[in-house]
Amino acid sequence: MNRLVIENSGGTGSLVLASDKAVVLERTFQGAAELAGELDTAIKAAGRVDEIVVGIGPGSYTGLRVGIATALGLKLALGCRTFGCPSVLGYPGAEYLVLGDARRGAFFLAEIRAGKLPALPRLVPRGEIAAELNQLKANRIFATSAIAELPGIEVGLPHARYLLGRDSDYQDLSEPIYLKDPHITRPN
Repeated sequence: MNRLVIENSGGTGSLVLASDKAVVLERTFQGAAELAGELDTAIKAAGRVDEIVVGIGPGSYTGLRVGIATALGLKLALGCRTFGCPSVLGYPGAEYLVLGDARRGAFFLAEIRAGKLPALPRLVPRGEIAAELNQLKANRIFATSAIAELPGIEVGLPHARYLLGRDSDYQDLSEPIYLKDPHITRPN
């Protein structure tokens, strides 16, 4: 079975092609144009794609939408199955926290326990994040970007290679993980 995994929740995306869970091809890309080129390479290398898994966030609204739309388009073109997987599972290990800027004065905080995401990521106000992290006492914390208030935290984006082994967390692919209601400015 050939599985293609796309993770595009941050500024740099990643793609993995696996055959029977063994990685055959691994790439990084920036933007939709590079993603299209890397997908072309991966599909030619695979010959056949049976499943596509895409990271569903939280993360960059545009990046997540591009990843999902690409997977759904390939599903139609290739006749394969598609799944979504929370992007916060795209880090090494089974016990860690993921922290990301959710804008408008908040961070998202995801707790990964025993390799699972037991609850959706939650929002924490910027002024409360240090206390929240101290209370959780995690051995490993990843941040999707540098955080001035927390200079010692490991910065890195989720990667497709770590979503590859999270089969039990795959779900129907429909939409990204939304943490807030849409912020829409209405005309007068």
